[in-house]
Amino acid sequence: MKWYETRYVNHRDWMIENMELLNLSDQELMVVFLIDYCNEKHIPITMDLLQKKCQLKKDQLERVIATLCAKNYLEILASSKDVRFSLDGLFDIDVANEQRVIDTPLFDAFESEFGRPLTQKEMQKVSEWNRTFDRKIILYALREASAYQKVNLVYIESILKNWKEKGVTGIK
Repeated sequence: MKWYETRYVNHRDWMIENMELLNLSDQELMVVFLIDYCNEKHIPITMDLLQKKCQLKKDQLERVIATLCAKNYLEILASSKDVRFSLDGLFDIDVANEQRVIDTPLFDAFESEFGRPLTQKEMQKVSEWNRTFDRKIILYALREASAYQKVNLVYIESILKNWKEKGVTGIK
């Protein structure tokens, strides 16, 4: 049994005590608190419930859910019986930091260049690169793509692969 699965651990108290480590926005924190509360009380979680309780628009909620999933804090597990929202990744923050998936400034750089929020798939791809490549080389590839006005993940990935094949430094 993991430490956060024991009866005496209050998840919300732990989240409040570790807010600076979690690096969650107000909306993300509200959604996480609600998911944790519903899980504790065995209340079925739906997007409609989250949207209503958190008073978020559909696109705002989708963005929050995508960000939490990209940070590996939230996992949505679907079966034929139900859909489960698991926050186990939130409590394994040391593992998430070690795997270098939490890099909000890197996401911000991509969103700034793209001129829009990243989708969940885009966040996952950037997180994958962050585990494979040095952060600086990813930012250099983003800047090069921007210079050629080809700011998309396929082009950036081709730059990264090309540099890796050529042995450009800064790649793990």
